[in-house]
Amino acid sequence: MTPRLLDRRSPRRSRGISLIISMVLMLVASLAAVMSLRGVTLQTRMTAAAHDRNLAFQAAEAALREAETVAAGATEANFPAVGCTGIFCATPVLTNTSRWLDDSFAGWNTTSAAVSTDAPATGAIVEAMGEAPNWLGCENEIPRQPNCRTARYRVSARSSSADRAAVIVQSDVAAP
Repeated sequence: MTPRLLDRRSPRRSRGISLIISMVLMLVASLAAVMSLRGVTLQTRMTAAAHDRNLAFQAAEAALREAETVAAGATEANFPAVGCTGIFCATPVLTNTSRWLDDSFAGWNTTSAAVSTDAPATGAIVEAMGEAPNWLGCENEIPRQPNCRTARYRVSARSSSADRAAVIVQSDVAAP
């Protein structure tokens, strides 16, 4: 009987290398899973931020529509000479920071506009902006039409809460 030569491809010799290859493959699979999990977490945060901003925008838009309705029925008697009374604010002073840009402004009038139960709080102000012509050249007409100039109001609404998106929307309203 001839001695049996050891075959290099025998199962006994390949057991050690298969363990190393399988460990490397498991490491690569684990790294891919961790990177995928980080991507999913980032996408979840971005989706939540987009949802918060969308909800805040809808709430601010609803508050703006409510304040525009109030502004459409306003008269000069509703507006104080200085500062704000309720939702109505005096004509802004050009040298001051605009009320709606000032973070310390506390005169936002709470509105009842509700979009959903988890929507941020809303507030609005109506500022008197003076009179303006309703069409180009109406001030040059002789005789001037009675409806040439009408009062203008700037309506600002905001929706904000701590650690969430804050949105400010504005519109200009001409008195009827």
